Amino acid sequence: MRKLISLLVLLLVAGSLLAACGSRETVVTPPVDTAATAVAAALTAIPPQPTHTPQPTYTPYPTPNLAGLFCEYEFCIGHPSGFPFFDLEVLNDFTANRSSYQQGILIGFSDSLYIFLSWSQLLGDYDPNVMLTVALQSDLPQDTRLTTDLHGRPVTYTLLQTTPSDLMSYGLVAAWQCGDRQFGWKAYTLQDGQAIDHLRQALSRFACSR
Repeated sequence: MRKLISLLVLLLVAGSLLAACGSRETVVTPPVDTAATAVAAALTAIPPQPTHTPQPTYTPYPTPNLAGLFCEYEFCIGHPSGFPFFDLEVLNDFTANRSSYQQGILIGFSDSLYIFLSWSQLLGDYDPNVMLTVALQSDLPQDTRLTTDLHGRPVTYTLLQTTPSDLMSYGLVAAWQCGDRQFGWKAYTLQDGQAIDHLRQALSRFACSR
């Protein structure tokens, strides 16, 4: 009996050894993930992206030239560059009568030029003599008054034969209408012909809101 058991044990051991020697390790192939493969292929095909943030394309626009231009009270008018206008009412501190849309006075002056500008809202028909008198600040002289077209606007003006200054002995006073307002302009200059040039310069950039 003992011999039989020993024989059986030997046979079992021998069988186990033979099975171990004769067997081969089976390699398990993982299933292929087709979705992951497609995503990887798509990502590989995408070109490299820039590391910086793209900036919008700048379109240049012309910058308006504000040199020698006064704009306030809903109108603009030209003047020599470096020759600013001042609100006469503010200079005099007339707080109750400061310039507005309805009426006002501006002045500019240097050692070679004086300019006076006034405006008022029309209460009736336009008459250039009214603003010529206001700009001149005295009775109108009997000099010849001319009406001409300056930059598409009829302008009445008079060359002044006398001025309050011996230094600035040439002058001109002018008047025109724009919308519901009337304007008066006056200049004293050092040389003959300069005043009309300044008037042309002023009206070349003049505009009003109405």
